[in-house]
Amino acid sequence: MSVTVVHDYYFKPDGDIAEGKAAAAEFVEFLKTLPANQMTLWLEDRENPLHHFHINVFDTLEEFEAVLETEEVKRFSNRLYPHTARRTHTAPLCDVWLAQGKGIQPVTVR
Repeated sequence: MSVTVVHDYYFKPDGDIAEGKAAAAEFVEFLKTLPANQMTLWLEDRENPLHHFHINVFDTLEEFEAVLETEEVKRFSNRLYPHTARRTHTAPLCDVWLAQGKGIQPVTVR
C-alpha cells in the first residue's frame, strides 16, 4: 500500500522563497536516489505565490517513516521552516488505482 504525503505551506511575507526553492531542489536530488519514492511534485499557487504544496508518494509507510529520520529531511526542514508561517501535512495510506505521469515534465526551480 503506497503512502501519499501532501504538504501545504505558506511562506512568510518576508520569507525567502528563493531559499525555500533551493532547499527543495537539493532535497529532490536526495529523493531521486530512493527507489521507494514514486513521485515528488512541487506546486505554487498562482493566486497566492506565498502558498505552496509538495506531494510525495512512497511505496510503503515504513519507507516514508525511514525518510523522515534522515539527515536530508532535517537539512531541508532547517532551510525551509524559518521562511514559512504555516505548515501542515497529511500522510494517508493509499492504493493507487489509476496513474498517468506522461504529461508531467521535469521542472527545475524557477
